[in-house]
Amino acid sequence: MPKSLNDRTANARLTMAAFPLELGQERDEVRRDLLSALIFEVGGASYAIGVEHTEGVVDCPRITPLPSPPDGVAGIASVRGRMTVVMDLGLKMAEGQPRRRLILVKGDAQLGLLADRVEGVVALELKKVLPVDHGKNVLTQQHAEFSWPAGSYFKSGRQRVPILDVERLSEI
Repeated sequence: MPKSLNDRTANARLTMAAFPLELGQERDEVRRDLLSALIFEVGGASYAIGVEHTEGVVDCPRITPLPSPPDGVAGIASVRGRMTVVMDLGLKMAEGQPRRRLILVKGDAQLGLLADRVEGVVALELKKVLPVDHGKNVLTQQHAEFSWPAGSYFKSGRQRVPILDVERLSEI
């Protein structure tokens, strides 16, 4: 007698539960030495944000400009049914240039960061993440107009990539 779909599904779940979940190192052990960062580009310069601070990346929706917005705010947009304040790191660098992607930032207020392009996620060793010394010019010429809060950076080849400080970013 053939089994019903529910019986086959239940058997499949039992079989999958027996599969080992941990192979090699423990997950907590790996996470302590690494920082996962989403790298994106704005105005020809690379920036990063910790993956733990993001909700995802979406195609850039239609942005409604606000009258007399604060510096860095491009406007508001509806994303996944929520009103999102859209921030543009490159407003001073390339005004009028359309951004293609929107990085959604986790938090109480729905924030989105405009990006020309999203390069991907990298795993960085914590010892290679360096603090930004705000008294010295540690960032590259590409970041000359960069006035957004970055608490740290890492080197990617010859380029220094600032990692945005999301707590300070949401205060703007």
